[in-house]
Amino acid sequence: MMLLGTQLFADKSGNRIHIRWVPFVARLEEMGGYSWGSAALAWLYRCMCRVANRHVVKLAGPLQLLQSWIFWHFPGFRPAGYDAFSWPLASRWSGYNPGISEKGSRVQMATEDRLVTGSFIWMPYSTPDVLQVFHSEVLEPRHTMLWRCVTSLIYFAMVEWHQVDRVLPQFGGVQPPPHPALNIDFLMSKDGRGGDCWFPSHLQHWHLHWEV
Repeated sequence: MMLLGTQLFADKSGNRIHIRWVPFVARLEEMGGYSWGSAALAWLYRCMCRVANRHVVKLAGPLQLLQSWIFWHFPGFRPAGYDAFSWPLASRWSGYNPGISEKGSRVQMATEDRLVTGSFIWMPYSTPDVLQVFHSEVLEPRHTMLWRCVTSLIYFAMVEWHQVDRVLPQFGGVQPPPHPALNIDFLMSKDGRGGDCWFPSHLQHWHLHWEV
């Protein structure tokens, strides 16, 4: 419960965990059958959408995953002294705690200069030194197919669209002209609060996307 409430699905309360998690942790032997990663991504994407509102000043969600993704893909943002890594890869910067003088300096520098070749690494996890610390199970077809799947990501009442077809170079593919982004603005109001109850029968076709 602590892992779910403070890491994967952290909110702004900081010290509370929603009771809706109880049925999912009641039987520990069944927890491995849930797609926790896709739900965490759905929650992170929704939190990033919310913080884009000019009235929102704090960002919730699994921010250690977002920070890790940024540092792995943007070498210019990486702090010095974190060259050693192991599995899980996100733990590479677990001890990073910038001082007040460091915050914002890298972002400001990036906004002032245009990105050039080498500023963004499309496949940082494909290098031999990274692959040797991967668990072999991660690279099994049943998992790699999930990475490349264009489908819905579901976190209770929140549904986000996994648009891998728009970033194929991150998965070793060649990027053709992408299809227009799917407009799911109407789903942004679905957050499980108030009378907005969520069941698999509600907007069922989004669940079918995932099941297929």
